[in-house]
This record gives sequence, C-alpha cells and structure tokens, in this order.
Amino acid sequence: MSIGRVRAWRIVRRAFRDYPAGHRLHIAIRLLTCPFERTLDVIPPGARVLELGAGHGVYARLIAEERASEVVAVDPDLRKSLLPPPSPKIRKVAGYDESIRGTFDAVVLYDILYLVPREQRRALLERVLARLRPGGLFVLKDMDPRSRWKTSWGRAQEWLNTTFLGVTAGSGFVHDPPDAVAALLADIGFVGFEARRVDRGYPHPHILYTAKKRPVSSAQ
Repeated sequence: MSIGRVRAWRIVRRAFRDYPAGHRLHIAIRLLTCPFERTLDVIPPGARVLELGAGHGVYARLIAEERASEVVAVDPDLRKSLLPPPSPKIRKVAGYDESIRGTFDAVVLYDILYLVPREQRRALLERVLARLRPGGLFVLKDMDPRSRWKTSWGRAQEWLNTTFLGVTAGSGFVHDPPDAVAALLADIGFVGFEARRVDRGYPHPHILYTAKKRPVSSAQ
C-alpha cells in the first residue's frame, strides 16, 4: 500500500506527538512544503538505509513504514538527534557521517547537499560511495536552480531556518543543475544516474536524483 499525503500526515503526527511543540511545528512545516511521499518509492523494499543529515527523522520514519527494514539516522544537531527515535526501526546517531562504519543498501541525503560548502561536497559524496554496498543506491533530494523564482523562495526559507530561527545547520545555499550533479557523481564513480522533478504543486523546485555504486560483476 502506497503512502499518500493524508496517510503520511497521520504517520508523522502519531510518531512525533510526544515531541516538544516547537519541534512539532517545524516537522509540520517540513511535511507541508516537501514532497516526502513522492520520494519513497526509490527505497528498495527491506533495505538497510543510512540517512545523513536526517534532522528529526521525518523521511526516515516514512520509509521505515513500508520500505526500509532499518534506518540509521545521523544528524549533528543535538536538539534533534537526542530526541527519541520515531520508530523501533530507526537508530538515531548524534554526529557526522565519519562516525558511521559498515555498508548499506541505500544512503540518503535529503535537502542537505546544498547546505554543504562547495569545496567539501566531493569528499562527502566519496564517503557516501564508500558506505554503499556494491549495487547500493544513493538517493539525493535537492533543489533545481533552473527554476529561478522557486529557487529564490527556497533560499529565503532556508535563510529563515538557518540564520533567523536557527532550526537548521548549514551555510551553503548553492544549488547545482542536474548536468553538474550527474558529472560530479560519474567522476566519483557512481553509475546509473537518474533525475526527476517532484515539485508539482510546491513553491520549491524539488528534484530527486538517484545513482548506484557499481556492482562487483560490473567492476571486474
């Protein structure tokens, strides 16, 4: 059974109902402005997933409902990562990606990469590749800068979150177009790059990228 908009709201509302009011408000705004339910189908059923920059764990909670068997949700913001996990399938880790060992079926960066300074992105994506098992999937939810007015709106919201409200960590705000993302991932060693816009009906230019780590048989 797919998770539609209404069901996603019900799952999230139930999972985070014991969080402080301010956190619940932030979660509600994220759920209202981000097409989470349109990005769940890429996660392989039964996958062991690593999400970096997971925040409160909204996406982690939704993929844990029917897709992922386990989610390791990593975030350096102690205000979020030390709150109780919203599902028994989710293990929260307070820290950065370097604190994680082992490999996963999928690694997720959801609205995170554009907050990372450009000079640090390649190293981060190389570490993502290292955390994937052969044939594993990288899921990158980002913003498409080709839509100028939507990008301007998104940057205004992120400035509000990071600078004024202080609910999000980051300092990048630089979005790369799909061809640049594809070229960088290919240069690092990812294969099977795909991109699709998921922003219909939203004020932000949401775009979903996927790529894979080369299977062992293909590398030989």
